[in-house]
Amino acid sequence: MAVLDTGQGRFVCDGTTVVELGGEIDIATADQVFAALVTAASDGCVVVDLSDVEFIDASGVNALVGAMRTAVRAHHHLALAAPPAQLTRILDVLALHAVLPTHPDVDTALAAHRSMVPAPRRR
Repeated sequence: MAVLDTGQGRFVCDGTTVVELGGEIDIATADQVFAALVTAASDGCVVVDLSDVEFIDASGVNALVGAMRTAVRAHHHLALAAPPAQLTRILDVLALHAVLPTHPDVDTALAAHRSMVPAPRRR
């Protein structure tokens, strides 16, 4: 039931940290997921790769929402990439897509992030 591979689970692309999650995100692992995402969000924007997540329950969704709130307070973005069908249904039912932006894959999420970040001003 590996949730986060802390050794290989994070990489940085254009200043955005990609956190790869997998397995089950439930009451037993939600705190670990939340802590990892908050740590990543303290450094900058985060894309959460959910392509290897097999199951997520309400505590897992709560961890994602809580991490997003932390990221926003730090003036960073948090986006989800490749959410499983179960999570997509939960986000639909709870109308959370506006709060937790989702993308079909990591590349799309990174591209969306790059389009949101203003270009540096020239002097």
